[in-house]
Amino acid sequence: MKHLIKSLPFLKGWIRKLNNSNERSEWVQRQISEVPNGSLILDAGCGSQQYREFCTHLDYRGQDIGQYIIDEKKMIGAESGGLGSGEGYQYGKLDYVGDIWKIDEKNGTFDVVLCNEVFEHIPYPIETLKEFARLLKSGGTLILTAPSNCLRHMDPYFFYTGFSDRWYEKILDQNGFLIEEITAVGDYYSWLGVEVARTAMAHSFFAKAILLPAFLYYFSKKKTEVSVSTLCMGYHVKARKK
Repeated sequence: MKHLIKSLPFLKGWIRKLNNSNERSEWVQRQISEVPNGSLILDAGCGSQQYREFCTHLDYRGQDIGQYIIDEKKMIGAESGGLGSGEGYQYGKLDYVGDIWKIDEKNGTFDVVLCNEVFEHIPYPIETLKEFARLLKSGGTLILTAPSNCLRHMDPYFFYTGFSDRWYEKILDQNGFLIEEITAVGDYYSWLGVEVARTAMAHSFFAKAILLPAFLYYFSKKKTEVSVSTLCMGYHVKARKK
């Protein structure tokens, strides 16, 4: 299978579009690698701490509420092993346990705050950004990813389907951050393709046969400025505390 993917480069591109976590992981790892050695980093809403292994050159601290237990049986595609389903969830070692918008640490403690795919699970996202601004040193870095459009997941800790680029531009500026990078992930067509694939995987062979042409159509479409601005899967944001 790996040989087939290498021999047909378009397959690799399609696999990446089906699971945008690959693109996100590469982006986050790149941002972490650029942080100076010895910097103090807070992984806010760290969960299983998937990026801790890339922080060996940093002083790493993890924060989370630590209460989620997987129960996604009511989600389309979960029972059939479809896109987005999980087989278990385990928290890493937590240095701070509690609400992300109220972390027990003094002002200006951290050089970097990393927050990966967490904001849709926070009832108070603006208050959380204010807390990050409080915790960061002047000139400190915020590395943030969140969906722009997503399905319900990690219920009952699910409060928003996503955030737009306009939200980041306005709210980050209002809370003392300067955006250095904001990158859209996916577009209207890849989003539709993923949802067609999710539906096909969760239903019968007949449904798969019927939906295959639609899947091929959407995944063959090229990303454009219009398709990205119409709808995307999420944003990668790097901001600096003013």
